[in-house]
Amino acid sequence: MGFPVSFVLSRMAACGGNCKNKVTVSKPVWDFLSKETPARLARLREEHHVSILIDGETSDIYVLQLSPQGPPPAPPNGLYLARKALKGLLKEAEKELKKAQRQGELMGCLALGGGGEHPELHRPGPPPLRAAPLLPPGARGLPPPPPPLPPPLPPRLREETEEQESTCPICLGEIQNAKTLEKCRHSFCEGCITRALQVKKACPMCGRFYGQLVGNQPQNGRMLVSKDATLLLPSYEKYGTIVIQYVFPPGVQGAEHPNPGVRYPGTTRVAYLPDCPEGNKVLTLFRKAFDQRLTFTIGTSMTTGRPNVITWNDIHHKTSCTGGPQLFGYPDPTYLTRVQEELRAKGITDD
Repeated sequence: MGFPVSFVLSRMAACGGNCKNKVTVSKPVWDFLSKETPARLARLREEHHVSILIDGETSDIYVLQLSPQGPPPAPPNGLYLARKALKGLLKEAEKELKKAQRQGELMGCLALGGGGEHPELHRPGPPPLRAAPLLPPGARGLPPPPPPLPPPLPPRLREETEEQESTCPICLGEIQNAKTLEKCRHSFCEGCITRALQVKKACPMCGRFYGQLVGNQPQNGRMLVSKDATLLLPSYEKYGTIVIQYVFPPGVQGAEHPNPGVRYPGTTRVAYLPDCPEGNKVLTLFRKAFDQRLTFTIGTSMTTGRPNVITWNDIHHKTSCTGGPQLFGYPDPTYLTRVQEELRAKGITDD
């Protein structure tokens, strides 16, 4: 199975302007990478101090935008290196997705059977020695026969599965004193996962958090929520609109900020969600993220270049009612799903 558009493209006509901080990726590849191995994306963000947001989309592709994060000044070639690393990560994800699809197709053939059965998996048994009447098991006083066993995996696929189950994803050696994480059931060497959780309390495989992530958002902000039944968002016309207002007064940077002791100006930001069940679910997650100081940070504004200001922190909000993804507005049919994945990568879930 191929992909409609290769992510290797680094520019598209719809982008316009300078695209040195943008990467185009096919939707199946990006969904596979962000859902199956979000920890790899998180490591890339941390190592290169960048945020990765979906800046636009078509029916087949996403346009990803990379933005520097962290204390200024950023290295002159920082975005170039981050973009190069992201493209390499997407290539690996594409290979893994194709491999998973091939395995899925093979398993589907084995499960369906019929004309596509492998002759070695279904050899006929020896003929019966004598004919016997076909009576129900209960009529002969015998217990019902056990359900048929599933067909065995091909040797190569079976060896790959066994090797994956016995290999530690951290040290890539055979698992020693296996430790299985309670929520996601991924297994590691006890020593490897103990050291990994000391650095970051999240599964290195899937990124699921074991603990609570706390950010460096200024503590003097407020999150105000109201609902407007007369304000209708494109694609959600039968619902009203949830209006979120974030308000921060001026303050002084603390020890957790880029420039402790330096003042920062106040700001007010407004965001919009549809007042539908899924929109209210996202609102609950937004409250959790705000309480854990994850929604904003202090850094350099991407629009004005001004340092020491309050900026968004990798949780994508809709700051306009209209205009689509290009103007951070609606319609955007996959937004509510995408933002929940962004929140999940930070440990913000509804469970």
